[in-house]
Amino acid sequence: MTGTLGELILAALAFLFIHIIPSSFLRERLVSRIGEKGYLAGFSLLSLTVLVWLVFAFRSAPVGEMLWDAGNAGRYLAMLLMLVALILFVSANTSPNPTAVGAGKLVERESAYSGVNTITRHPLMWSITLWSIAHIINNGEISAVVFFGAFGILAFSGTFLIDAKKARQLKNGWGAYKARTSNIPFAAILEGRAKLSIKPLWWRILLGIALYAVLFHFHAFVFGVSPNPI
Repeated sequence: MTGTLGELILAALAFLFIHIIPSSFLRERLVSRIGEKGYLAGFSLLSLTVLVWLVFAFRSAPVGEMLWDAGNAGRYLAMLLMLVALILFVSANTSPNPTAVGAGKLVERESAYSGVNTITRHPLMWSITLWSIAHIINNGEISAVVFFGAFGILAFSGTFLIDAKKARQLKNGWGAYKARTSNIPFAAILEGRAKLSIKPLWWRILLGIALYAVLFHFHAFVFGVSPNPI
């Protein structure tokens, strides 16, 4: 089965399954048996192992049938989506966020209600979702749809799974945080529940743009495919 689309699909399903566990009732059962540190260590190792398997399965699988070709329109759209994705990625990794692992107590800090969190309380998940969409648009072959789709499905569903997990863990604290933020980007701002401020975001936006420029320039060298429109 090695080097087949079947293996790739199996690896993708395994990747999705093991990441759903942390947001389900199974997590509490596992933690009660092996402890929080033991669970996190075991999950990290398992997650890395399956991720490596997924990558190698993708690289060795046949391309498969071409389902669509978005052409230059898809490339231009991907450029926009990736710019937003990388700004969200940088912001997610440089901002306090109660949805992160072990960061639940941040709901008590006002800093958790500013910056990128006013846009969405799941900036990292939306970053990955947009990355997935951008690559699916421009890689219409079956193997790519399975590979990038696995990340997109996980990230998008993860926004709801994390919300459910945090609601169980933080109780009233999560209710207060949820009331002033939104999962869907910009929803809380449009509804008047949050106020966007550029002050905590400007340098993160610039850093995201810089990262975008670097990845765009070296994409062909690193991944063997140029993102430039033809």
